[in-house]
Amino acid sequence: MDYDDCMLQLNDKVLLDKLYGFAYKRCNSAGEAEDLCSDILVSVLSTLRKNPEITHFHGLLWTIAHRVYADFCEKRKKHTLIQPDELTDCLHVSDNNVDTFLETEEDRRLVQSILREISFLAKIYRDVMVFYYLDRLPVSAIAKKLCISETAVKQRLFSARNTVKEEVLKMDKQYTLKPVDIAFIGTGNPVGNDPRSKAERVLSKNVVYLCKKEALSAKEISEKLGVPMPFIEDELDIQLKGENGTYGLLRKLENGKYIANAILLDLDELEAGTKVYKKHLVAFCQGIKQAVEENRNQILSFPFLSRQKDPAFLLWSLISGIVWELDGAVKEVLKSKYFKDTETIRRDFTLIGIAVKPEETLNIGFYGCDGIKSPIGGQNICGYSSVFVSNVYGAKLEKHFSCGHNISSDPLLLITIRSIGGLDINSLSQQEKEYAAKAVECGYLQVDRETLTPKIIVIEEASKNDFYRLLPDYSPFLKDLAETIAEDLYQLIKQYVPKHLIQEYPMYSMASSIRILYEVIEYCIAEGILTTPTNQLNAEGVVMVVKK
Repeated sequence: MDYDDCMLQLNDKVLLDKLYGFAYKRCNSAGEAEDLCSDILVSVLSTLRKNPEITHFHGLLWTIAHRVYADFCEKRKKHTLIQPDELTDCLHVSDNNVDTFLETEEDRRLVQSILREISFLAKIYRDVMVFYYLDRLPVSAIAKKLCISETAVKQRLFSARNTVKEEVLKMDKQYTLKPVDIAFIGTGNPVGNDPRSKAERVLSKNVVYLCKKEALSAKEISEKLGVPMPFIEDELDIQLKGENGTYGLLRKLENGKYIANAILLDLDELEAGTKVYKKHLVAFCQGIKQAVEENRNQILSFPFLSRQKDPAFLLWSLISGIVWELDGAVKEVLKSKYFKDTETIRRDFTLIGIAVKPEETLNIGFYGCDGIKSPIGGQNICGYSSVFVSNVYGAKLEKHFSCGHNISSDPLLLITIRSIGGLDINSLSQQEKEYAAKAVECGYLQVDRETLTPKIIVIEEASKNDFYRLLPDYSPFLKDLAETIAEDLYQLIKQYVPKHLIQEYPMYSMASSIRILYEVIEYCIAEGILTTPTNQLNAEGVVMVVKK
């Protein structure tokens, strides 16, 4: 099907009705749906210009529609950050100029016809929604008012999503995509910098995995996957830019080919590194146990702002740092001994991916730690100029919050902050009591008679560094252990990390050590060194740091 045929298909009223229905179902207003349709139209025209021969126009249209909608959601999310008095100027503004992609008068005539039809549909859809949900008119009355059939009213109310899915499924049958999943692990600040948000589809993961170690052209990728070139070109563009426009999962070489921009490991390559760490697990854990026993009194005498009396509970907030300290010591040996002349990559956020095939199971027992902080120079929060909260999460603990979470809009965290020093339950309103009950349920607070106090660890900002140094200096013990581990890891890095990504070699050490935190936690729970959480969502691993 050539360009002209596609343009005629695009001007079909039934198709435009489906397209507008797709948009309206996902938007807050008719005007917003018009903007989304316009963005989809621009993307379709751009693709048609680049690829004049299209084998399945409907499949192309709906695939583009879904992709553009994903981008549209990102734009809409950014608009929520705009101040209310600025909002009016930002709504219903299209970033795209349709005329840019039109070359002939006939093109312009067709597109104007399409846009007129979309505007007409916008009014119809808007009227249907108002008549049905606000005026409470039955379907038959709406049909009479708008001079359309009752079936058309129902279609506009429910926007027939199945039709869209059928078109995409037709296209999917031509694919030879492999069911490769990629689990991504990152380090740094993911907010606004996370390229994995653009690689959630099967096609995305297949394209990235194909370029794991071998540079390929768009044509080669298209042939290997059996996917038409227009889809591959769009996908490559997405994976080059990522979320922030500069850090994607692919990079383009000078010869025009594409190669992975993040280390991708097969499962056996990851497990080889994990085994290097696991050989020393028992010795490492026994060292932790001895340190806790020898420093029990020092730990309990720390000036907490919340009542703490169990070292096994406190250790939940220190255990990640201890394991990461081992990983850091290993990286230091790698740098000083094996990669002296290699400058490591520096960016806000960096990923490593583990490819998992259908017959494989990824079980890394992952534990992570996310932290959030009140904005610098922002509003005072419950009498504190600065508040930082972190939470450990993983196999035994559910995540309370993620990076980017807003402390000042979280009522459970706010009432926890207010409870520092004690908060009289009788002084709370009914709404506040409900928040307090939820904070007790999730482990933030505890009740002592008629008073609420934090159950989580709360400390002053001035004593933060002292808290994380509660256990004695591990350097001599860790250094010997790190030397041995680094020697073995170096051989694996040479084998599994591509030369063009060698600056990211520390990510292999980090990924290899991830399961070790899980193994250490399991061992320490079994030995009574760590408390056993009573619930998945609990106080263990949550630290709040405040400053007056």
